[in-house]
Amino acid sequence: MDAGKKILLDLFTGSLRFVVPVYQRRYSWGEEQCRQLWADIVTVGRHPERTHFTGSIVWMQEGGIGPDGVSRCQLIDGQQRLTSVTLLLIALAEYAREHPESLRFSSDMLIDRGYLVDKYATGEGRYKLTLSGDDREVLRSMCDHVVAPDRPSHADTGSRLEANLDLFRSLVAAIDDANVVWNGLQRLEVVSVTLDRGCDEPQLVFESMNSTGLDLETSDLVRNYMLMGCPMAEQNTLYADYWLPMERTLGSLSFDAFLHDWMVVTLQKPVPKGRAMYSEFKRFAADSSMPRMERTRNLLENMLEYAGYYAVIKGVAAAGSGDTNVDYRLESIQDLDSTVTDSLVMYMFAAWKHHCTNRDGLLRMLADLESYLFRRMVCSVSSNGLNKLVPSLIAKLELAEHDLVETFAALLLTETAKATRMPTDEQFRQALLGEDLYRPAPRCKYLLAGLENHNHPKDPRSFSEYTVEHIMPQNAMAHAEWRNMLVDPDRFPLLVNSLGNLTLTAYNSELSDGTFEQKKSRMIGGYDSEYLSISAELHDASQWDEQAIAQRGARLADLALQVWARPTAGEEVMQTLRNRNANQGEREQNAVDFADLCKRGILAAGAALESRYAGITATATVTEDHRIRLSNGEIFGSPSGAFRRVRMLETGEDKHINGWTVWKVADGRTLDELRQVSGNISLRRSFWNGLYEYAATRADFVDVYGDPSVRKTNSDTWTSFGVGSGFCHPDGALNIRGGYITVDLYFTDTFQYAKLYSMKDSVERMLSVLGEATWDEPDADKKNRHLWVRHDVDFSGDMTDAYQWMTDGLLAMRSVYDLLI
Repeated sequence: MDAGKKILLDLFTGSLRFVVPVYQRRYSWGEEQCRQLWADIVTVGRHPERTHFTGSIVWMQEGGIGPDGVSRCQLIDGQQRLTSVTLLLIALAEYAREHPESLRFSSDMLIDRGYLVDKYATGEGRYKLTLSGDDREVLRSMCDHVVAPDRPSHADTGSRLEANLDLFRSLVAAIDDANVVWNGLQRLEVVSVTLDRGCDEPQLVFESMNSTGLDLETSDLVRNYMLMGCPMAEQNTLYADYWLPMERTLGSLSFDAFLHDWMVVTLQKPVPKGRAMYSEFKRFAADSSMPRMERTRNLLENMLEYAGYYAVIKGVAAAGSGDTNVDYRLESIQDLDSTVTDSLVMYMFAAWKHHCTNRDGLLRMLADLESYLFRRMVCSVSSNGLNKLVPSLIAKLELAEHDLVETFAALLLTETAKATRMPTDEQFRQALLGEDLYRPAPRCKYLLAGLENHNHPKDPRSFSEYTVEHIMPQNAMAHAEWRNMLVDPDRFPLLVNSLGNLTLTAYNSELSDGTFEQKKSRMIGGYDSEYLSISAELHDASQWDEQAIAQRGARLADLALQVWARPTAGEEVMQTLRNRNANQGEREQNAVDFADLCKRGILAAGAALESRYAGITATATVTEDHRIRLSNGEIFGSPSGAFRRVRMLETGEDKHINGWTVWKVADGRTLDELRQVSGNISLRRSFWNGLYEYAATRADFVDVYGDPSVRKTNSDTWTSFGVGSGFCHPDGALNIRGGYITVDLYFTDTFQYAKLYSMKDSVERMLSVLGEATWDEPDADKKNRHLWVRHDVDFSGDMTDAYQWMTDGLLAMRSVYDLLI
């Protein structure tokens, strides 16, 4: 690698020819970036004593100087700036040709010195800068037109190149002295970085450069990573065979969103977004023993396949799935706007295409997923837990021992965590009849359209032109006819937005606030001529009172239980999953060893242990280093090993016994009970998962600490959140044995802690809503300091109040920290 400071325009002269590789994104600077470049140039142009640094240009020679005297170079970084400067040079050349007076530069000078083209050369070597894709011919046409103005320009009027050239033309025409622009261009400095082929890794250099301009999308970084290390000919082939078809397949869809969902399917674990997703991709792509070219080709081939699936499930593939019923089910799921499950749907679609399930199996899985999502939506279950559930479902389906369809149904049914459970029929029906079903309106329309289309399975109808209609209008209380239908007008707010009072119509404005009779008898759109099955009651009803609304609501709720049915699975697959979950829970519980009980303060050094096994009267004590000392002085690390020894000493039998169940402490509890109640990893994990999912629904929390739902599973007794400080951070902690949780500020800087302690009265007033604040003494003989508040919790009950308290507490601790800023 060779790096040095250069005048930018010097790169435009001589034998160098810059070629933008196919993997680079198209020219993408907009007006904002071009105006900033212009402002920098004009500023330095008006101050001859100055120069202006404008970033780095990274390039790598393809080889030596060719027979045509040209040295071709791959432009690794700097395309946006070099292209924009080229456009400005074109604008200056055009201006100089039309205004030759009083200029220190001319059109002929810019051309003869080769800033834009070598006018005596032909082919690619003619142009100083060759862009990729459609931009190539547009820029070449612009440059050729400067050399020979009589030649027609074939510029694409819809391109950024043309728009920015027009911008520079207008700026040059408006400036008081165009010489200022020329002066400024000659004072733009860059760091020119030349890479050695075979020695330098261009991708690593590219990622480490702090360039100005527009941030790259994650998909841009992935494309560069996959293609940059390949020879130029292979780059062109891979781009043409895979990447370009992917872009065309995805069309207007977000490539980054597709890439994220493809990675979730491939890695079968939660994947972060943004630059962290790119890091995850690199780790995955590099984890292979295959040669780079083969690995790259295989990855691109797989990505292209899944891009096709993604386009189908997002509804942009022209041909759809090839099956009308599958397309309808996919569209229904998309209407629920649950993008977090797109990766799961892609996995299902791939399973169908790879013959791991048939068409009916795919339809059943999609129907079960739709039921799962819609039931949760109606029951107001937060979707934050799904970003962890979805990849785990994919991983479990990949290892399914039974039929894929049955396994998926069983997985939904055995998911019991509050954040990821599937509502029961009773819960779903109760929500349908007890909630305000009108808001949000898209959910309401989805519900009513789904109920109606249940009666048209072979010909599902589109209700795009329909809106939700209140049979008893929202303004009913302003009309005597409607008031007279209600025994208790105070119940009107509960009835008007209930399921039984809502339907679909294409004539909402026409029906409006009319009386029930007017709505029934209207010739066009009236209820008497209504064909929708969900509105069947309206034909014969003479009035629309609370009883009629309730009866229709009950019928539609019963129908909804059929439309969004709870999945069913065979007993064999259900039992397999129950056993697996039980084994997992047992493994988690048994992962707690004796030392863990001591480290967590559940057993103190010197605590007495005694046998509860019939016929064995052994005693022991807990040591300082978290082991068990028998009365004869022998020391063991495990309860079972210790009890096996005392049994042999007393009876002569050398037989294994589970020591966790036979050693007890002074209050009569066994070590196993301590482990289950006080040291239960799954309980801690459940608590933190629940807290993260709850806190993620709080916009005030996310604004301060970010979205915690993407955090890794935590089985510790504490969790920490950053505030952008190296000396202090807020923590949440739980003590299951003690039955309480805490929030605290943890200080490593005693000076800052003392500063906060001096504001003790103000701090305690701020925290009083949480409880009584406890402080470490500022002169305590220890390195760190804590300020904390405690809250009692029954860990056997519902944790919602605990989550709310801890979330409020962590926000309060952030407010306390702000006193130090």
